[in-house]
Amino acid sequence: MLLTGKEPAQKLYETLPKREEMPGLLAMYDPKDVPAGWYVKTILREGNAHGIPVYACPFGTDCPVPLERLGGMILLSKPPYPICIPEKLDVDGMGTGGYAALYAGQKEGFPKNTPCTAEACVRLLDYYSIPVSGKHVVILGRSLTVGRPLAMLLMSRDATVTICHSKSQHLSELCQSADILICATGKSGLVGREQVSPWQTVINIGGEVIEEEVQPLVQNFCPLRGGIGALTTAVLFRHVVGN
Repeated sequence: MLLTGKEPAQKLYETLPKREEMPGLLAMYDPKDVPAGWYVKTILREGNAHGIPVYACPFGTDCPVPLERLGGMILLSKPPYPICIPEKLDVDGMGTGGYAALYAGQKEGFPKNTPCTAEACVRLLDYYSIPVSGKHVVILGRSLTVGRPLAMLLMSRDATVTICHSKSQHLSELCQSADILICATGKSGLVGREQVSPWQTVINIGGEVIEEEVQPLVQNFCPLRGGIGALTTAVLFRHVVGN
């Protein structure tokens, strides 16, 4: 089964509360960061489509947006100087406030300030009715924005989670043993036909998967294009406008 992000994203947008004045999102980024620039265009488009103001602010420029008009702030690039995001406006788990809730665990819903991509992965599995309880999930990548928070979310749902990284030994065997393999290192070509098994669900977040090799071999597959990205953006706006 092909797991795409468009349908669950649309379903999530349909749950957004309708308000006369929607809170806005302040997105700060490095104008030289090409991927960040692409994402700015995406969130501007989706924000406009759903009536949510988006204020794109390159580092080093003034963005005179009153905090009371905002529902969230996000850093799309590594800032050249310290930037403190108020906890109530932290919509992508940038601060420490969200970590405590993630480590405490909860089986219903998602903790406040959950990193958007991690939450999107779990929502994708939920949408396509792919069970995680009792399953072995292997996550390639240990970042603070995807790998680690995703492990916490999945363990709270009774998954058995293995996090792998660049120094993990027997990586192919670990990948092959997974019921669900989630790839989020950003290292292209890391996962091919030798790293997967026929019964698996494979989610390609960071471009690690050689898709033409892997997709025909596994039971469920989420591609890089048309995959988690659309759902991540929907989760972001869900955090901005709240419940």
